[in-house]
Amino acid sequence: MKFFRKLLRYWIAIASTLSFLGGWVILAHSPKPVQPQAVTVQAATALPALPDLPAIQAYGSDSNNNTLGIPSTNTLPNQSGNSMPRLRTRAS
Repeated sequence: MKFFRKLLRYWIAIASTLSFLGGWVILAHSPKPVQPQAVTVQAATALPALPDLPAIQAYGSDSNNNTLGIPSTNTLPNQSGNSMPRLRTRAS
């Protein structure tokens, strides 16, 4: 029994070493990735300027008017008197 255990250990060691070295050789001889082309200076300067972003309103404000036209999610009356909306996780 000791002979078979020793043989199995040597077999696993030799097979894993050869697999590692074979993978290393295959990886070393694989094709190299293509390098990206340099962007010309004319194309980079021809881009139009971005417009300014609207100001961010204060979090938890009472006004429902916002500059982006997105409806407010804090329209339900808050029963605890806290101005922060409730966190809901939908977990059981």
